[in-house]
Amino acid sequence: MATAGLAPGIIIGLREGLEAALVVGIILGYLVKIGKPGLRRYVYGGTAGAFAASATLAGVLFALGAVFEGPAEAAFEGFALILAVVVLTSMVFWMMKASKDISVHVQERIDAYLGGSKLLGLVILSFLVVFREGVETALLMFGAGTETSPADATVGVGIGLLIAGVLGVGIMRLSWRIPLHRFFQVTGVALVVIGAGLFATGVGELQEAFGVALGSGLVYNLSAVFSSGPENPLGYLLRGIVGYNDAPTVLESVAYVAYWGFTVAVYLGIRNGKIAVVTDPLRRLWRSLVPSRRKVPGEQS
Repeated sequence: MATAGLAPGIIIGLREGLEAALVVGIILGYLVKIGKPGLRRYVYGGTAGAFAASATLAGVLFALGAVFEGPAEAAFEGFALILAVVVLTSMVFWMMKASKDISVHVQERIDAYLGGSKLLGLVILSFLVVFREGVETALLMFGAGTETSPADATVGVGIGLLIAGVLGVGIMRLSWRIPLHRFFQVTGVALVVIGAGLFATGVGELQEAFGVALGSGLVYNLSAVFSSGPENPLGYLLRGIVGYNDAPTVLESVAYVAYWGFTVAVYLGIRNGKIAVVTDPLRRLWRSLVPSRRKVPGEQS
């Protein structure tokens, strides 16, 4: 039962940890390449600071979730889950677009810092690289904790980060040949699958918190046959990974399908070079919701 709940955390920790390890590895390797291995201590310092900040953020999220009760708890979890999904989805697609240029971009940043003798920049660069992944990991760990349990999510992410660390060292120092492109493709799909479940759960939490009657009817109820609780290990595992719900509301189901429709559309847009087909309607929607304020002739600024 417990091992089933670890699976989503392991996937999250492995993916996010390896991303951070590879970029830090690029920084360390480039410093050696340009004959400045002594500067690696700045990278280690920034990385350690980011780990501490990320762990603190995860602790704060779980602590806040424990403080709230009733509708307030549901509202907090709902907003946190949707924020986690937004960050997760954007990072998966960003990695898909920018993975080929990451090494060049990082090296250019290092050259700029060293050229201006701004060694603090190395600390900040390392901190931001790791903390960006840490924020995403903390949010997703909190989300996984709402689907399974905080303990399962924490242990699972810890195991995933440990595996990621071993792989990162093996790739950088032992020249292990791992098909990283395929690895990020597979784990990217896995994270999107997890994200779909978290999004539906987040919408369900908000529906409960604010008492939304629209779409509150159940699509089906399999709680007595195939529960998603810890008493059913397989259902519990499916709940953590794919967001299986033994009694979903209509609104949760619509949210689940809508998330998949959106992500598939974005993926196809990126792959075919027609991402504007997706982004332009969103941009127009944003402008309609937040219209730009035009200056009236004769108005003083």
